[in-house]
Amino acid sequence: MPIYEFECPNGTITEKFVKIGTKEIICPTCHKKAKKVISLCNFHLKGGGWFSDGYSSTRDNKAKKK
Repeated sequence: MPIYEFECPNGTITEKFVKIGTKEIICPTCHKKAKKVISLCNFHLKGGGWFSDGYSSTRDNKAKKK
């Protein structure tokens, strides 16, 4: 079960650990219905992997063609 953000009519944003199909919850602050909102997320590539192998580099590709 992932964590989603919900916003109530008063603007309170609550993070909640719920099932995927959950559309709304009861706000713990005002006790009104809070709807699921799309939140920002971060994605970082760290360590080895495709970037260090030169997969995204055009410099290595030019050297291989010569």
